[in-house]
Amino acid sequence: MAFITLANTNKIIFKSDVKKLNLKGNVYHIPIYFFSRYEENALLAIQELLKDPEGYFSEIYQPYKAVDTYSYVYEGQQPAYHNFSCCPRLQSNYQNYEIPSYIKEKGSEAVEEFRKWFEEVKHLLDKPDIFVARLQARWGIVANPKAISRDNSGSTSIENLEIGELEQKIDCIIKEAGRFYYKSDKNKDILKKFSKYTFLAYKDEVISNNDTGFSDEEVKELLKYYDENFKKLLKKLLIEYYRIKFNPEIKMEGYLLDRLGFNPCGHCHDEDYKPGNDDNLPF
Repeated sequence: MAFITLANTNKIIFKSDVKKLNLKGNVYHIPIYFFSRYEENALLAIQELLKDPEGYFSEIYQPYKAVDTYSYVYEGQQPAYHNFSCCPRLQSNYQNYEIPSYIKEKGSEAVEEFRKWFEEVKHLLDKPDIFVARLQARWGIVANPKAISRDNSGSTSIENLEIGELEQKIDCIIKEAGRFYYKSDKNKDILKKFSKYTFLAYKDEVISNNDTGFSDEEVKELLKYYDENFKKLLKKLLIEYYRIKFNPEIKMEGYLLDRLGFNPCGHCHDEDYKPGNDDNLPF
């Protein structure tokens, strides 16, 4: 049995052609009317993956293809799976660093050279003055690469909730979204037409068929607020709900992950690795 992070679970879903999925079922036991078909497909796919990984991989999944944009020090690498749920790399936060724009503009060879250099000096990151001096001496850059840190599980404050507590939070957000809908005529007019299409808030294009009586700017501002305060949080909670309900430790067969392009973790697959008795589970 192997273990992967929730972040990589989500990555599996969105490397499939979500638009073409024709999955049946409900995303939750209470009807939710403001998700688009794409959002519903993605949530249903996550359910299926957690309930029946082998069936999902054989019928729906498209192999993961790592893409290198040359924007970060660690990029273009295949995801890993773990032999033990207590592996520290499964539990650790995702750490990465942006490639300085000066280096990126020089092209892929310069980026690869910078990555090799970074590996040699990354132990100095805890000594910023020394690291910056080395950075300036080698590359003529005086600012540290911007650090990026993300929780590897894909959840933070919700990760220790029981399923009953999660249901209460989910129910509460659905009710709050409903109250916001009816809070004003403006909210109702815009959300009645566009609540399923909040992605429009992040596009520069003119909104077609905007007959709400409000400007595109007003519509996008409201949709962005609605998306960030209700829809995104609700999707995050639902994914955590599915995990706890169907596959708490996100267990999958190692041979499936091998076939799908995942690599065994170099830490916990080492023959000398011995998991500690008191190690915490990843969630």
